[in-house]
Order: sequence, then C-alpha cells, then structure tokens
Amino acid sequence: MRKIHLATATLVAAALSAGAAMAQMPRITTGAELVSACTIALDANSSADDRIARASCNQFLAGLAAGVYASVEKGAPTVARRLGANKDEDVCFRLPDTLSYETFAKQVTDFAPEHPELYDRPAFEMGARALAANYPCPE
Repeated sequence: MRKIHLATATLVAAALSAGAAMAQMPRITTGAELVSACTIALDANSSADDRIARASCNQFLAGLAAGVYASVEKGAPTVARRLGANKDEDVCFRLPDTLSYETFAKQVTDFAPEHPELYDRPAFEMGARALAANYPCPE
C-alpha cells in the first residue's frame, strides 16, 4: 500500500491543527462550495477573515489526495465510480508523485468554469474530474 506523501500528510496535519477554526469550518459538500472555497484560498488578496474558506479548501483537497495516495500502489490508476447525474459514470486518473495543495486548488478552479453541471453535484466529483482532466490514465 502506498504511503501518504509527506506534503499531503503535512497539509492534513495543518488542517487538523486549526482547532477552533475547524469547529466553525463549514463542510464542503457541493462542487460550487469547493470552487468558492478554493477561489478564495488562491486569492493573494484574501483577508484574514477568509481563513476558514482557505482551511476548508485545504482540508477537502488534502483529504481527497490522502485517501487516494493511501489506497493505491504508487503509479497505479484510481477509478472514481458512480459519478454523473445518474451515478453511471467513471473517471480514471493517476496522481503524480507529488501534488501541492495550491496546484490541486488551481486545477479545480481552472476546470470548473467549463463544467457548470458539476456545481450542484458532490464536491468529490468536481475534484475527481479535475484530477482526471490533469492526470488521465493511459488508454
């Protein structure tokens, strides 16, 4: 089984150590919520008041990446199943050896405008489809 990459583990640890902010942190459930939180997180001009949105984006993406890194062998493809409006679609991706939080957040926010149908679907689907667009499995 693949060990969680150190950078991913650091992101998870940082998100978990947020303490009181974590208690107030809204749970990201939809693609729209993920895109909104990550847009704020990537904004160099965001204020200290936006720290909860930044932490929410960080926590969600770190959790998704950590789950994948921990569940597959290094370099193995990951297939996300039961996606789409009818839960009948799959996507396949291979995570790179390293994936920074900022890179993943940017990939999500760059991918989202071309896929407005994903805004009302689960945030996991937005993240998985962004990964598949950037790190597709070989045919």
